[in-house]
Formats: sequence, C-alpha cells, structure tokens
Amino acid sequence: MVKARKGFTLLELITVVIIIGILALIAVPQFFKVAERARGAEAINTLGVLRNAQLRYAAEHGTTSTNTSDLDINLTTLRFFDVTTTGLDAVPALNTSDDSHKIAEVTRGNVSNPGYGAYTIEIHMDGSTKCSGTNDICKLLGIPSS
Repeated sequence: MVKARKGFTLLELITVVIIIGILALIAVPQFFKVAERARGAEAINTLGVLRNAQLRYAAEHGTTSTNTSDLDINLTTLRFFDVTTTGLDAVPALNTSDDSHKIAEVTRGNVSNPGYGAYTIEIHMDGSTKCSGTNDICKLLGIPSS
C-alpha cells in the first residue's frame, strides 16, 4: 500500500504563479487608471469649491479675487495638484460676457502618474472645465481638451 503524499507538485505551483502574474498584468494598469481618475475627480471638486468661493466673493466685492487667501477656503488637503489663482485677471463675476473667463486651475506634476505626464485642469466662471495635457489623460478624466 502506497501512502498518498500531501502537498502540491512543482508544476501546480508554477501554474498558479503564472496565473497570478497574468492577473497582475491585467489589474495593475487598471488600478493606475482608477487612481488617476480619482485624483482628477478630487481636483475637479476643488475647482468647484474655488468657483463657488469666487462667486460668493464677487457677490460681496463686485469682482473675483486673484488670490486664494481672500476666499476663506482651505486648500491644504489637495495633495496631488498645485492650485493657481494668483496671476489670473479679476473679472466681474456677474457679467455674463465674461462667463468663459478662467478663474482657477490646478496642475498635476509628473510625479507618480505613469504614462500620463503633467497636466492642468482649469475652471471658468460658467463652471466649464478644460484639460491641458495628453489626449489620453483628458479622455480618462472625461474633460474636453483645450
């Protein structure tokens, strides 16, 4: 009578390792896409907050602010982007002829976003957003290219 051995053969182990490797090759790029899309959504949300703050500021002062310190909002939670509102022209927020004026933008550096490179998302007074970067990242974020 032959005793049955407990355990796995080398061929079974190699097969499992190969299957896990194939799954990893499929899953890792998808993970990076989802992570970058989440970061972009964070930036778009922050731009919306900036726009609303600009509209409140303009209702009180008759013009938009060129500096975030005037807007009474906290932008320190935005980890992956640099916010730019300084250097932009102040425009009357309630003037409909200036609705397409850019009021703020966020820039994503080329740090840890493989394959996409640096890009910028901007928001206008009318709430529209535009993306400056590779066509791939703009499509991934669902924002029209500028």
